[in-house]
Amino acid sequence: MSTPEVVSNGVTFEVERFEWVDGDRLEVTGRWYGLRGHRFVRPVLVVQAADEQRRMLAVLDHKPWAAEDGDEWIAAFPWEGEPLELTAAELAVAPSLAVDLPVPRVPGQSGAAPAGSEGPLHARRGPAEPKPDPDPEPAAPAPARRGRSKAAKPAAPPASPAPDESVSPEEVAALRAQLASEQASVRRLATQLEEAHQGLAAARAAADDHDALVAERDAAIAARDEARANANLDHDAVIEERDQAVSERAAALYARDEALDERAAANFERETAIAERDAAFAERDRAIEAHRAAVRDLEAVEQRMASAEQARLQEIAGGPPAGAVRATPGEDRATSQRPGIVWVQRVVALIVLIVWAIVVYKVLHGLV
Repeated sequence: MSTPEVVSNGVTFEVERFEWVDGDRLEVTGRWYGLRGHRFVRPVLVVQAADEQRRMLAVLDHKPWAAEDGDEWIAAFPWEGEPLELTAAELAVAPSLAVDLPVPRVPGQSGAAPAGSEGPLHARRGPAEPKPDPDPEPAAPAPARRGRSKAAKPAAPPASPAPDESVSPEEVAALRAQLASEQASVRRLATQLEEAHQGLAAARAAADDHDALVAERDAAIAARDEARANANLDHDAVIEERDQAVSERAAALYARDEALDERAAANFERETAIAERDAAFAERDRAIEAHRAAVRDLEAVEQRMASAEQARLQEIAGGPPAGAVRATPGEDRATSQRPGIVWVQRVVALIVLIVWAIVVYKVLHGLV
């Protein structure tokens, strides 16, 4: 069953669920109304269990905790140890905004829900208490606590003693003091209600400089507390972002080193390729020069062969000149064998030319 909770200045929190989850955390779910002008910080849960009081920060699972009017709002708080039976629980979402929660049932416990789990519950923390009336009022025997005192219905004046009872002057004075204190409490509650609906702080700031200074001081204190709370909340996030930035920087340095190594390897390969290219060019030049020399030798051999062939033809056509000495049989055989020698020389030159052509082709093909 939802529990409407009046917080302060018209802000209301409707508790839908506040219970143990898995025995190691407390989770509260509800809806906020009238949040205009309020900014949430990391929620804090303060619980009382027997003689022990614990203060817990909400886990980051439901961050951010900013609430919209009427939307579901969830916060979870870690618990160390076994679940205990709580006697009181307070949820604070801002330095000036807190709500008393109905205590949850211990897991495995049977029976009716704890007292006070249903019905409207008033806030224990609200705006700064208004300035007391100019006329001092006698102090009450048991005054309510400042700031977080629960808003209650105006107390009825003490019952008057029966006429036949004798009352001492001291008792009369005490009763009058108590009555005056209750009347002052009624006036203070009425003033707080009027402030909630009409914005008494702004009206007093325009009418009274002293009240304006007090309001500014309270606002500055609230802003300081909120800034401190935000600083504490964002500390973990800042550390996480710093660690992430360090990791990213290390990764970038590693990537840069890899890029430098790759560039050095590429430069080495490029220089090696240039050296191989230059060697191939030199080999090509040597092959070309050898080819040209072979061509020149072949041309010289062909010229000699052509001259020899021309001389042989002239000798055959003209015969021996008059008065010439007849050649010996050995000379005739040498003359008859000369054409065979010429053809052998031609074949050898042609083979040399083919070999050099193949070498030049392979060199040029390797460069391409």
